[in-house]
Amino acid sequence: MRKVLGKYQDRIKGMKLTDYRVRILNSGTEAVTRVLIESQDETGERWTTVGVSPNIIDASFQALMDSIIYKLVKSNAPA
Repeated sequence: MRKVLGKYQDRIKGMKLTDYRVRILNSGTEAVTRVLIESQDETGERWTTVGVSPNIIDASFQALMDSIIYKLVKSNAPA
């Protein structure tokens, strides 16, 4: 993932995943998955992002992308 971000690699190099949780919100064929990702940067600051989807991979990707975007915004990365 870091390689795909090209010019933003340096902005997220100190970022790491510290917790990954999955919750199934209801049961049956219409189950909704909620993924919570906790991340931490090089300064020790932590934040949590959430992804929600019937598909666990999609929910995980949403949460991960939100975490990366948060880090980029926090570090004032240029557009």
